[in-house]
Amino acid sequence: MTGITFMKSLRVIWFFVFFTYGVLVGLMPVYAEAGEVKWIFIGFTKYRDALYIEMNSISHSSYNIAGVWSLIAPSKKSKYLQEVKRELKKFKKSARGFKYSEILNEIDCTNSRIRYLQIVYLNKDGGTIHTASTSDLEWKPISSGSLWNDVRNTICEN
Repeated sequence: MTGITFMKSLRVIWFFVFFTYGVLVGLMPVYAEAGEVKWIFIGFTKYRDALYIEMNSISHSSYNIAGVWSLIAPSKKSKYLQEVKRELKKFKKSARGFKYSEILNEIDCTNSRIRYLQIVYLNKDGGTIHTASTSDLEWKPISSGSLWNDVRNTICEN
């Protein structure tokens, strides 16, 4: 009886150790590099969509305006994924195979504002499904504590 209890305890301890390791590794910044592309993980939205920015794409058109490419990889139950499907349908494009989108953002570092200049919808192989330039270049406020505020903090420091 004691041997069975010991084995169960050992199994629980191993599970705890590997689970804790997985959580800690999962919280560290993720760097995905391929050639000159350096995507860093910013965080997850409340719908579990992953947000990355491409560090080598950061540019400054003026003292307080910075540009950067972001990547959104939506979860299967994401509201963003539903929005992507609706958007692609408008252009008579299928969302079948859609994996992620890359967005060219412009951020006003001084006034905490963002606008989206271009979006590219990509499939799992990195092939382009559709590309669109934004017709609405209106600046939108960046909320304190949001992922976009984390993006602003990261790119405005560089």
